[in-house]
Amino acid sequence: MAMVKKAENRELLTPSPIITVTPARAMVDETVRVFASHMLPRQSVTLYAYLISEKQTKWESWGHYITDADGNVRVACQMSQGGTYSGCEPMGLFWSMKPAPGSQKGSRLCRLNVMKPCVAHIQVFRGHLNEKFNIASPIAMTTIERWYIRPGVIRIPITQDDIRGTLFIPNGSGPFPLVIDLWGGGGGIYEYKSSLLASHGFAAAVLTYIDHPDLPGKGADIHYFEEACEFLCRRPDIDSENIGFIGTSHGTSVGLQIASESTIRLNCAVFTNGVFVRSEIGASRAHMAFSVPPGLLCEKDEDGNFLTCDFLNYHRILKEEGEQAFIRIYKKLKDVGKEHLAEVLRYPQAGHLLEPPYAPLCTLGYAKPPRALTRDASNALYIKFGGSPKPHDVAQEHSWKAILEFLDKHLRNRKRKRLITPSRL
Repeated sequence: MAMVKKAENRELLTPSPIITVTPARAMVDETVRVFASHMLPRQSVTLYAYLISEKQTKWESWGHYITDADGNVRVACQMSQGGTYSGCEPMGLFWSMKPAPGSQKGSRLCRLNVMKPCVAHIQVFRGHLNEKFNIASPIAMTTIERWYIRPGVIRIPITQDDIRGTLFIPNGSGPFPLVIDLWGGGGGIYEYKSSLLASHGFAAAVLTYIDHPDLPGKGADIHYFEEACEFLCRRPDIDSENIGFIGTSHGTSVGLQIASESTIRLNCAVFTNGVFVRSEIGASRAHMAFSVPPGLLCEKDEDGNFLTCDFLNYHRILKEEGEQAFIRIYKKLKDVGKEHLAEVLRYPQAGHLLEPPYAPLCTLGYAKPPRALTRDASNALYIKFGGSPKPHDVAQEHSWKAILEFLDKHLRNRKRKRLITPSRL
């Protein structure tokens, strides 16, 4: 009887399990530390994370752990035995997230309102679970806010004449180098990359050019981007002599046309997983033809001012066309002695949509097709984007760092100090 009472007293004195995330408010491209404590030594536990997207889709992930001799789990240095990821993965609970069973086909975790954080919930369960988290009882829980914009960054909607988009101005004193940001063939406007770039000290303007309700007329032609750039460069906080470009998927095709045919003098351009499709932008937004713009990169390269960084991977739809197109681009540069201007990073097992670090892999997307693929060009297709979660995560972390370094190298005046030191949340 005395032994039972003693055991009960010891249990009462044992602190309840705790899980913490440090920092509890962080940028999405920052690593965080997940630490669970006050559990039994060598205990089997599951760390489970979930969030509800703005489209009300539940995303979830989990890892199986064995607590150490002190009853703790340090995700940064301990091995996950299974779940949606395995091994020592400090950010595994984030990049391995996937839509919960029953979610809409082609779901993609993409922040629409960058002025609010993405809130993730992290829980601890006894044992190694793979399902029924909604009916199990967690022994500890916490939340983390993950942000796409730092304090002090200013968001400015662009509604000048026919131009539509959003400009982000960094915290601090300018003028700041400008980066033009274009999304792919899915249309609309996604601000998260521009807000992140502004958080790293670049003025960034995401421009819509297809499939947006406020975009007048038939769509955007080359003059649309020239007028947008001219308008932005009139601002005193924009450094008009240092302009860069970043495009994703179909946005790279538009970027190549801007680089080779427009009056915009780009210092550098980043093409992320481009399919290198020549688009007649002023025509129907669904019209696409598979060819490379004539005189690509060469006509504006003679003075050596144009620098390009192409992020290319093999596992994507139209991979052969994209690879062959880049070979032709590289040959044109080599013919005029400018091959040193092209930098290439390849990620063999990554998916098509390379996002900022720790975003979940999107293997299936929803996009507007070429007219040749459908009788009704207004219909959209599901497209397989390919990739494997872990190699995709490695590619995203590496490429984002490389992109920031590339933009910093070619857009900032080397004789001046870094324009700002980004503040922590």
